[in-house]
Amino acid sequence: MSDPIRSFLAIELPNFLKFKLEEFIRSLQKKTGKTKWVKESNLHLTLKFLGNQPAEKINALIPALTGGYPPLPPFRLTTTKFGAFPSKQRPRVFWLGTAATPQTTLSDLRNRIENSLEPLGFEKETKPFRPHLTLGRSKIPEDFSTLWEYVETHPFPPFSFEVNHFVLMRSILKPEGAEYRILQKFSLRK
Repeated sequence: MSDPIRSFLAIELPNFLKFKLEEFIRSLQKKTGKTKWVKESNLHLTLKFLGNQPAEKINALIPALTGGYPPLPPFRLTTTKFGAFPSKQRPRVFWLGTAATPQTTLSDLRNRIENSLEPLGFEKETKPFRPHLTLGRSKIPEDFSTLWEYVETHPFPPFSFEVNHFVLMRSILKPEGAEYRILQKFSLRK
């Protein structure tokens, strides 16, 4: 049996948006101490985290995601407000929200993924889907008041782009941070 593959399904971001987010993240870094911020190359919107899986199971999900369904149309995704999970008072994850146009398209895509993968042994997610771009993670409590004040006066402007595919991404953990590689693209069609 081969080594497990750590992977997830995601929406890629256009390079221009990644560049703008990197600029925004650099300004946020100056307002925090120990927060680990996401590298520009790793910015994406996660649709489903698959974890460590045998290669055979990863190979089986490719036809499951491409067959048996009418095509989903491309849609627009727009960045929204900056926030934190679980809360602003106790942030562990800093994120930028997203909204889809038409509104149901992103949730339709997510539901199709969940329904396609359940027969292969991937458990359906029970938490509500809250689409976002993870920008940073904080493991050590600190005072983030300067960060929140900055974001209040310097919000990230809304940015809209067309989503015409999603990807199966491999995550390779390295001492300097995760490295992502695309294993498969899945097209959305008009």
